[in-house]
Amino acid sequence: MTAAAGPGLNLATIFEPHIGADKVAFIDVSGGDAVPVTYDHFAVRCARLAGGLAALGIGIGDRVAILADNSVDYAALYFGICRIGAVTVPLNTKLSVHGLSYIVNDADVALIFVDEANLERLPPGRPAIRIGGPQWAQFVAADPADAVLLDPTAVAVQMYTSGSTGRPKGVLLSHGSQSFTVEQYTSGGFFMSADERILVSAPMYHKNAMVQTKVNLALGGQIVLLGRFDAAEYLQAVADQRATSLTGVPTMFALMAAKSELVASLDLSCVRRLMIGSAPMTEALFDQVSALFPHAAITNGYGTTESIACFGPHPQQAPRPKIALGYPLPTVEARLVDPETGLDANPGEFWIRSAGVMNGYHNLAEVTAARLTDGWYHTGDVMQRDEAGWYFFVGRVDDMFVCGGENVYPGDVEQLLERHPAVHQAAVVAVPDELKGALPVAFVVRVADASLSQEELRAWSIEHGPAYAHPRAVYFVDEIRLGGTAKIDKTALTQEARARFTPR
Repeated sequence: MTAAAGPGLNLATIFEPHIGADKVAFIDVSGGDAVPVTYDHFAVRCARLAGGLAALGIGIGDRVAILADNSVDYAALYFGICRIGAVTVPLNTKLSVHGLSYIVNDADVALIFVDEANLERLPPGRPAIRIGGPQWAQFVAADPADAVLLDPTAVAVQMYTSGSTGRPKGVLLSHGSQSFTVEQYTSGGFFMSADERILVSAPMYHKNAMVQTKVNLALGGQIVLLGRFDAAEYLQAVADQRATSLTGVPTMFALMAAKSELVASLDLSCVRRLMIGSAPMTEALFDQVSALFPHAAITNGYGTTESIACFGPHPQQAPRPKIALGYPLPTVEARLVDPETGLDANPGEFWIRSAGVMNGYHNLAEVTAARLTDGWYHTGDVMQRDEAGWYFFVGRVDDMFVCGGENVYPGDVEQLLERHPAVHQAAVVAVPDELKGALPVAFVVRVADASLSQEELRAWSIEHGPAYAHPRAVYFVDEIRLGGTAKIDKTALTQEARARFTPR
């Protein structure tokens, strides 16, 4: 497998301007202690790992996978693989061995790097090197390899979708598209600045964590790195390491907001920027996070694996509504489209065209053709645009269901339920119904010590929202189940709802 080589660029060089400046790139707290790692040390690590790969015969276009928890070595591998023109394939550590086997076979992975914590998930049939093992020592001592300059369209990362609606798809992200994304988030200072200290705990196999890592390294900031997300450990790390910038998915912050006693004991005033993305956020959660981090400017972000950089600030500095996704960046084209007719519509499916859009899906020409039209990526997300030009998430084209002839978007019902003062978090799914077609069902986490019955919440939702959208059943839970990317696992919840629901 090869990609066009020649004068161009390489994603692995984005942090090179900070080499030799005696600056700290990472503060690694994944092992319990806070271990600083300088840009110089990290650059050497990346180059040596690249050299070790090259000595094995790994070259341009070869796929190399990483199956590991967060660590500085994970980041060094990610960039080291790209450095020699090979393609990084991050693997979801929450997948089964069967699911991982499908991905490594689909990608035709030449080599897998795995850490001790994930050895039991290692799919068979492919060469593997254990991070920290005997062969690893040869890699970190290898002769450094120079960065190979590539055509901007050469693939840098093959990142797999979660597969929640079918088999995972390999998203082909080029050196050019990834460099474009970094450039959007490092220009103008609206997202992060050079003196940032960002806390990363979302898994590095997910775009949220790696976008933040890339952007902060390009800026010359510091990354406080946790091995995995734990709400209490995350909050403690914010206070101990004086993190200035936080990012994550909504469920992570919902779990933190529930740690009221711990929050009361910590000084979280250091946080000045906070971006929540990768899944819909409700106004109720926005208010909870605002109370949690009162000095932080909170942004509801948006991006897909296929096209990450989409929205930014308003060009006329119009006041930003709480859960607005943003205003289209000046470097992107955006449309709202009726997916049935292909005509402009508001609300409609969000389409985007920019230099940050994926090349396509690996070995899926028909799927690529269906999702890419003349450079326009069809996101599958339904959005609405207000008079000021702000965009708001409505739901997924394929999540919307019809209840008695009315279109119901689960996100709208979740927004409604979370406005109830006794509701901490809600997730809504559909169950089939012979008469109505489908019915909404809710999983709800109550506020601590709150008293709220199913009938009370159903009656409240009928009073405060459209009656057809009220949940026909409410299941109270201690926590809402999460998937491998720390998003709500709607597939598992749908299966549970169908098993539990009894028509009235």
